[in-house]
Amino acid sequence: MSRIIIPKSVSPTEISRFLGLNENQDAEFGLKLGEATKQIGWRVTNGLQLKRMEGYKTLFSDLIGNVQGMWFGKLNSIYFFLFANNGHLYNGNLETGEKVDLGTLTDAPTSFLPFGNKVYLWNGTEYKCFDGTTLETVIGYRPLVSITTPPTGGGTLYEQVNILSGAKHQTFSPVGTVTEYQLAEVDIDSIDFVMINKELKTLSDYTVDLVKGTVTFAVFPVVGVPNSVDIGWTKGTGQRNFIENCRYAMDYSGQTDSRVFLWGNAEFKSRRFWSGLADGVPSAEYFEANSYDDLGTGQYAITDIVKQYDRQKIYLEDSAMYSYYQAIMIGEYTTATFPVFELNEGVGNVAFNQVQIVKNNPLSLYSGVRQWASSTVRDEYNETLISQRVQDTLDNADLTKAITYNWKESKEYWLNIDGVAWIYNYLNDTWYKRNNVNATCFIVIKGIMYFGTNGTIERFDKDLRNDNGQVIETVWEMGFYDFKAEYMKKYMSKLWVALKPSSKTKVDITVITNNEGTLESQTISYNLHTFVHQDFNHMSFLTSINPQPFALKMKAKGFAYMKIRLDSNSLTEVATILSINIAIRYGGKI
Repeated sequence: MSRIIIPKSVSPTEISRFLGLNENQDAEFGLKLGEATKQIGWRVTNGLQLKRMEGYKTLFSDLIGNVQGMWFGKLNSIYFFLFANNGHLYNGNLETGEKVDLGTLTDAPTSFLPFGNKVYLWNGTEYKCFDGTTLETVIGYRPLVSITTPPTGGGTLYEQVNILSGAKHQTFSPVGTVTEYQLAEVDIDSIDFVMINKELKTLSDYTVDLVKGTVTFAVFPVVGVPNSVDIGWTKGTGQRNFIENCRYAMDYSGQTDSRVFLWGNAEFKSRRFWSGLADGVPSAEYFEANSYDDLGTGQYAITDIVKQYDRQKIYLEDSAMYSYYQAIMIGEYTTATFPVFELNEGVGNVAFNQVQIVKNNPLSLYSGVRQWASSTVRDEYNETLISQRVQDTLDNADLTKAITYNWKESKEYWLNIDGVAWIYNYLNDTWYKRNNVNATCFIVIKGIMYFGTNGTIERFDKDLRNDNGQVIETVWEMGFYDFKAEYMKKYMSKLWVALKPSSKTKVDITVITNNEGTLESQTISYNLHTFVHQDFNHMSFLTSINPQPFALKMKAKGFAYMKIRLDSNSLTEVATILSINIAIRYGGKI
């Protein structure tokens, strides 16, 4: 019979690759060496080391209620930081924290979309735009409904009506000595302008019959000049609520982004709208009456629409679809269509406007975090759950309340619910958490992340070691480890921890075993001599920037399983853990 011989002493067990959070192993057993059963406030670096996360400070502090949305970009060569709060739109100064009131709007979650030379805003109640100077309600484009019209009416249809407005105009080609011109509508509200050869006429030049919808000239227009007469009028207000009551927007049109797509109208929850071309020019102020479709059965809402390559991914509460741009000929005209196809009938997205594009793949929220990767077959997509390692706590969270963001510079996907951020580092495939982030919205500006709260806007800063004077909770705790011999007793007398030097570094190390519970804790620190964050009460002349190993005499005896806990809960220190080495020897069988 063969016999397994376990040596009494072995080489130290090294943890030099920290693999992030894994909450899903029963009783903390079975984790890979380097995985953590708890990881809060520690980031996993590109080199798979542990680094204490940065803090944040308040940039705007005198706000009232929730910050409802933020946008940063350039308008007319000037950068703006726009944010909605307490029924106002503000332009904030990122250096001084000062703000300028640009005007009023409904106090509700607000979406921003730059299009053309304006930024458009939706909040479920109104539709406004900001051009760099003025915040105003979007009136809507006046479509040219008919051209080459004879005075008696008719003509060639040119553009559809705009549901944002009851305003229209029509061009006529004069014939003979006819002075009465019949418009395309009767019982109109007003004649807004009359032009001949682009010259504006006055009331002395014509009379109006609003009931008949006619304009009669005192002198008939010159014959033989096509479309020389242009008459504009208004009837009704359109169906503005279709567009005003939407809450979310994105631009898309296949390979280009020449159309604006809207969704989130509570009355038409499964409907998407898209804009038209205003006299051939892309416009966010022209929505044709038939440019919409209703998806699914109408029972479930569209929660988000994003672009992946030249396709549009549409997420409902219960399913996913895709769409693309298609040009078809109707008579003599080319018309844009956006056909829709099923993608997944059982998995969708439950958080409105929270699908993020990560490495060209959408991440949606449906019983966890789902990644939608395209395959080698066109229009075929693979949906996978990528949040298994944090699923235990995500299962107890309300994903419909999630606020998400892709911090590209840090290669991190943030999922925030009720002040807790689950963070997926997609560069090294690790998960970890960050507490005390009570975000209502996120934005990244020049690589720096900002988030709105109830009453403030906060800014993360790599040089900050606390959250506005509050300690950042920082704990890393590995799972119970058996050192590859769960049936043997083990004894430990020493372990080594290697730190990356910094101006002020401190870490508390605790040993926990299955038989004795929590044992002693020890603190290691290294104060590098710099004048950055220098505390003269703890003056140091240490100058080495090389990794610094610390040997700790920490005893544990007769255990089957053991784990290490690292804490760095300080207002002033930073910490980067390079490695942990644990020296044990084996005893008899348990």
